Amino acid sequence: MSGELDAVEFDDQHTSATIAIDKKVYSRGAVLRAFYWLAKDLHSRIKEENEYFRVKVGLKVSAPTLNQPKVKIIDEWIPEIFDALLDSQLRVEIQAETAAVRELIIAKAFAESGVLEDPPPGTFDDPVRLNDGESGTLIKIKSKPPI
Repeated sequence: MSGELDAVEFDDQHTSATIAIDKKVYSRGAVLRAFYWLAKDLHSRIKEENEYFRVKVGLKVSAPTLNQPKVKIIDEWIPEIFDALLDSQLRVEIQAETAAVRELIIAKAFAESGVLEDPPPGTFDDPVRLNDGESGTLIKIKSKPPI
């Protein structure tokens, strides 16, 4: 492989590249999501190693066609790949941080519609904290009285 840019190595024709992705920065789920979304334009082969994911990416279309008269070389895809990785990693982290709140909102919605047999813990006035009498550090949300 020739031509190296940080953790990216290009082949001689610049139709494929091998990217070393640090496992301390990007999770497996984020890497899989990022390359899934790029699969329309790029082939990818992901190999998991001790400290890195080693991903070989190649162009699906390397020569101009009627459908795609302007073909991006692999060098032009590298910023998009790193943007997709960052986007995917942030989505994974936000999803993990907000999972409990999402589950509670869904449980409350199903409880209000009568789908669930047992209502979720807490009251509708306080959708975040359990109704156990303890004071929490969370803000209490009050519903408006009916008009």
